[in-house]
Amino acid sequence: MTDSSNDTTVREVGDFYGRRYRVGESDRVLLGRSRGWMAGLPCAAMLAISLFQYGYGAALPTLVEANGWSVWQAFGVLGLWVVAQAAGSPLGGWLYQRQRTRLAVPMLIGAACCLIALVSLAHSDQIRTVLLGYSVLGGLGAGLVYMTCVATVTEWFPERIAGRVAMVGAAFGYGAIPFVVVAGYVLSPANRTAVLDAAAVVVFAVVATCGLLMRKPPRNWWPAEIDPQHWAIYRRLNRSIPHNRPAVRPYPPQAAMRSGMLPMMFVVVVLAAAMALFDIAYLAGTAHTRELAASVLVAAMSALAAGNGIGRAVTSSLSDRIGRRGTLGLSLLVGGAAQFGLLAAAANGNHPGALVCFAALAGAGAGAGYSLLVSLVRDWFGNDATVANYGIVYSGKAVGGVAGIVLAGQVVTTPDSVVPFVVAGCLGLLGAVLTRWMRQPGLALRPLSTLPVGRI
Repeated sequence: MTDSSNDTTVREVGDFYGRRYRVGESDRVLLGRSRGWMAGLPCAAMLAISLFQYGYGAALPTLVEANGWSVWQAFGVLGLWVVAQAAGSPLGGWLYQRQRTRLAVPMLIGAACCLIALVSLAHSDQIRTVLLGYSVLGGLGAGLVYMTCVATVTEWFPERIAGRVAMVGAAFGYGAIPFVVVAGYVLSPANRTAVLDAAAVVVFAVVATCGLLMRKPPRNWWPAEIDPQHWAIYRRLNRSIPHNRPAVRPYPPQAAMRSGMLPMMFVVVVLAAAMALFDIAYLAGTAHTRELAASVLVAAMSALAAGNGIGRAVTSSLSDRIGRRGTLGLSLLVGGAAQFGLLAAAANGNHPGALVCFAALAGAGAGAGYSLLVSLVRDWFGNDATVANYGIVYSGKAVGGVAGIVLAGQVVTTPDSVVPFVVAGCLGLLGAVLTRWMRQPGLALRPLSTLPVGRI
């Protein structure tokens, strides 16, 4: 067929695996600019909302002092935010799929919720108000933005999904570093309102602007300069072959659940999230109860966030060479081992060097799983339901996040406690073992030997 508005010939083609591609339209025809904008804008939005997780951890000692909260109340605010953010992500995927081209609706809703969240934290010391404003609305808003950004990059970069999703996901980690520095060195009970109000304005402006400019491509769009049929079988074009086989058929959510692999991925997210939130809450809580120096808290929290971002970038490249499943297992193994390193640092009076080093490793191991699972979901269950299936998988963060925060609370309120560290470490090791049992659905129906792999 032909698009009469620009005389572009548009056609659909299929490959050996039965996948359909819409080819003929360049990104500049659709957008009037390079699709690089559809990676840059989601990155900017993720940078803006990153302060809600790691930034809150760095600000926790000041908030406890200013509001007269207990550590458990402060942890409750973070825990409910995690639940709402994980719940908002599938909602974001659902809204994304119902947008035609513009993505202003989910992004502007998310921006407004984030604005209300930070204003609530700035102006109220009532725990119920903060739980509703920051935790519930802020979590839902961040979830909407998170999933919209991931879905946008997934559909605009179908041939580079692992790298681009990792880049955008990494922004959710290292983007918090500037606010972590501000929270550690500048934020105080006296200027809390001014600092958080300023943050609210910046977050709203960035997310809203990105939302007004972001677009989604036509269904099954493929970049015009790459032959999708060659991409499916030639290693020189697609270096992830043969380590990451495409889905043998589409698996909508119900079929993916019946395969047993989607629930297993959900469990992996539960385990990874438990480690990640344990680390954030442990560092934040320890900074308050044991009065860590601001420089140590900033360094450790920044290392945790930076490790999260760098880990996603490194593992995305590695997964093309050794496979997504194997890389996922390796990242969980590193994250689990890092928890025992944090235990050793705690046993030595929270030695700054060890604390920062193992925080970085913990961030890299626990955070990498999120971006890897986007690619794994697409590879195993097909393109058509990637957003919906990943939304289900990501919701496991609600369960794991709460569990991790509870574990951290036990460390903070019970000095010299060892068991929570051991449990957190074993969760990571369990996740690494669990990946060994994961198998791509349907390959028994189409053996590897029958799948074409070209060398040129």
